[in-house]
Order: sequence, then C-alpha cells, then structure tokens
Amino acid sequence: MSEWMPARLGDHLTRVKRKVSLKDGVKYAAVSVTKDGQGLGDKEPFIGGLTNYDSLYRVQAGDVVLRAITAFESPVGIAQPEHAGTHVSGVFLTYEVGPSMLPGYLRLFFQTPLLWREMQQRATGSVLRRKTISDVSFRAIPVPSPALPEQRRIVDIIESVDALVDILGREIASARRVLHCVLTDHFVVATGNQHSVVDLCSDVIGGIWGSPPGEGEVDLLALGPRIYAAGTTGFVTDGSPMRSFSLKQVKRRRVRLNDIILERSGGSPEQPVGRVVIAGEGLSPCIPTDFQRLMRPDPEKVEPRYLFWRLRHDWSTGLTRAFSRRTTGITNLSVKEYIARRVSVPSREDQKALVEAADIVDANITAIKNELAGLRTFRSALLISLLNQEIEIPEPYEALLEEAT
Repeated sequence: MSEWMPARLGDHLTRVKRKVSLKDGVKYAAVSVTKDGQGLGDKEPFIGGLTNYDSLYRVQAGDVVLRAITAFESPVGIAQPEHAGTHVSGVFLTYEVGPSMLPGYLRLFFQTPLLWREMQQRATGSVLRRKTISDVSFRAIPVPSPALPEQRRIVDIIESVDALVDILGREIASARRVLHCVLTDHFVVATGNQHSVVDLCSDVIGGIWGSPPGEGEVDLLALGPRIYAAGTTGFVTDGSPMRSFSLKQVKRRRVRLNDIILERSGGSPEQPVGRVVIAGEGLSPCIPTDFQRLMRPDPEKVEPRYLFWRLRHDWSTGLTRAFSRRTTGITNLSVKEYIARRVSVPSREDQKALVEAADIVDANITAIKNELAGLRTFRSALLISLLNQEIEIPEPYEALLEEAT
C-alpha cells in the first residue's frame, strides 16, 4: 500500500479575492453553499444599489468556496462549471486548488466526517448560528493526500457509485409518474354513487399532543410530521416522541390498521398541506397529534385503501390548496370543508382493481427507495474506507470498479 504524505488543506489551497465593485441596477449572479460539504446551490442574484454590499467576490469553476459563518455545518464545496462567473459576499472565502490535488478529490473529502469533525472543533463564537471559522484555521485542517493517480482512482470509484445513485433516482421519478398516471386515469373517469368523504368514515378525530411522559394514564408514541417525509403510503413510528394521555383520549384516537392520518397543518408555498399516510401492520402503539386528523374509513362503505388513494391523488394534484388558509406563516387545511366535498365511489370490483394497480406501483417505488438508501450507505462507508486506506485500489482497478457497480 502506497504511503500518503501528511498534509493540510493549506498545502493545496491558495486564497483568492476576485473583487467586483457593484454598479447600481446591475444584477450579479450569486451562489451559496450547502451544509455537510454537499456543494454549491443557487441564490437570488445581488442587485447593485439594492443590496447591502458595495462589492462582491467572483467565483470560478474549480474554486473551493467556504461560508465562514455557521462553520459547524461544514458549508464548503467545489464550484462546478455552471457556477463560473457567479458571486459571493464577504462572509465567504474562496480558494484556488493547487496542482497537487484534484478538485474532485477535495469535493469527496468535504462530504466526510473527517472534515465535519474538524469544522465543528474549529468553529469559534458564543452564538451557535454565528460560529465562524477563520482562513488560518480552515487551511490548518488535515487532509489525506495520496498521489494524483490514486486520487483519480478514488474519484473514479465513487463517481461510478454516484452514477448508480442517479439511475435509481431517475427510476423512482419514473415510477412516480406511472403511479400518477394510474390514479389520474382512474379518478378522471370514475363513476358511481356520490358520497361526502366524511360519510365514508366511521370516525374523523382530531389529534392531541398530550402531556410529558408519565403524567397521564397511558404513554404512547405521538406522531410527528416525519411520518410524511418518506413520501410513501405507509409510515413508521421511528423518532416519534413518547407522550402521556388519558384512557378516554386514547380510546378512539389510538391508530388502527387502515386508519388514514391526514395532515391538517404544515405545508409550504411549494408543498401543499393535506398529505396522507395509511396505517399498516405491526405499528407500535401511537396516536395522531394536534396538526393531524385521524380518518377511519368505514369498510362497509368503501375500501379503506381506495379512499386513501383518492386523498393521496387529491393532494398530489394540488386540490387541497383550494381548502387551505395561510396564517402566521403556517398553512392550515380546512378539514371540515375538505371532507364535506362529494366524490364518486365506484363498484367494489373497480375499487379493488385500482387499489391493486396502485399498490403494485407503490411497492416498486418503496423497493427502489430501499435499494437507493442502501447504496448511499454503501457509498459513505466506501468513501471513508478509501480515505482511511482501509481499501487499496490496485493500479489496474477496472475489476474493483466493476465490483463497486
């Protein structure tokens, strides 16, 4: 195994300041930096005369761009070709990468705990959100420094895994489009008796936050907004806090199989409120919280999963926006109006056919997402092992590259 020379970031980086004086009325393309070394992102352009800055600093492709404030978040990345000619303010530091290190290799190093721990330890200041890192302190961070050919091999291996990550991401997007088409093709032409949504439920119950654990008669997991985060039909209770309730509060609210949990409060300008998930088998005892409604479909009137897919499609097509109100920065769903609307309920045979088709596509999405999560875990472990020299890449590394893919 080749010996890597000890080095610090300052051995490979040169501080640069490409100062640009602003002119009134002129727009200057801008970028920011995301946390955990995940790279640069778009930002609203600066406009001369309307911004607080008299001057900015120009970014070139291949630059290291560091946001000095909130340094504990490791906001550092490598500028890509599309970022060339953009600008940052004086709270950012920019560096050119020297010939002894590949920008692509540094980009990978920035995505590891090897850097994150150093950034957290070197951030100074009394207010967490304003903790900063200095140029001197940043350049003193140790960095694994193999020879250029070995850097290139590491970059190639990880890029091959990243290519698979992109492929799986596109597969998920394609499967979601298929699901949308399946639901749209059905609900656009669905015919049957008209029922209000609330009449298709045996219960519609408001959630409750409860008390600190141990203060009530029974402790249960309180469902939070993370149950909607996965974007899948079912949910897990992982990470939900334990809260305390009276037996009377729990009696009707404890989540049962096929209960639908409707989001009553939340959302954003980009994401409408009204997301839904449906309870599957094997859930830990849990209860919806204040910003949710528990909807219990009446199996005598409707297939529970059919009603779920109806509500899921309504949300994904933006219908819930017509029943939402924005107050104090939070979007609230008018549940009473939303569930009072009437929908067509076709024959049981048609309901079951739609549920079967939608569930098959949804199961495929879940399987791909699980594969993607596993691949991302593998990528992180592989990258750390490579940088720690736990895995040696032979010079003719095509076999290892094939194994990684």
